[in-house]
Formats: sequence, C-alpha cells, structure tokens
Amino acid sequence: MSSRIAELVQTAPDWARVDTRSAEVLAWLDHARRAVQERDLVEVGILRVHIQFLDNDIVRHGAEIVAALRRVQKKEPKPRTR
Repeated sequence: MSSRIAELVQTAPDWARVDTRSAEVLAWLDHARRAVQERDLVEVGILRVHIQFLDNDIVRHGAEIVAALRRVQKKEPKPRTR
C-alpha cells in the first residue's frame, strides 16, 4: 500500500499548469481517493473536500491533496528489517 501512496506523491500533477478536467488528472485524483480511502477514513474526508474545491484554487488545493497523501504515507507501518 505505501508504495501506491508513494507513487501517487511522485506522480502528482503540476498544479500550476494542469487542466483539472483532463482525463489524466481525473484518473490520478480517483486513484488518490481510492488509495487513501483504503487506509485512512479521516484523510479521505479531507481529500474529498480539496478535490471538491480544486477549481476554486487549484494550486492551494492541489498542494493540500499531496499533503494528505504524505500524511497517509507517514502513518504507514515501516517494514521490519533484521
């Protein structure tokens, strides 16, 4: 799961230049929502608010979406090594 979240963080759109209605961005947002929903119900609520208002201030809400992904990533249990 954490690799999925990490991949989403790494592949986040350039919020200053992206078209929020493009198929690629919509697919990325859907993947992000599903990945977070599987792991953290509180963060998915926060994520949904930022997705809902993304068109109002794309740079701010885009950054908050990535921040939510990073918070979920930090909560992931670290793999144990011997």
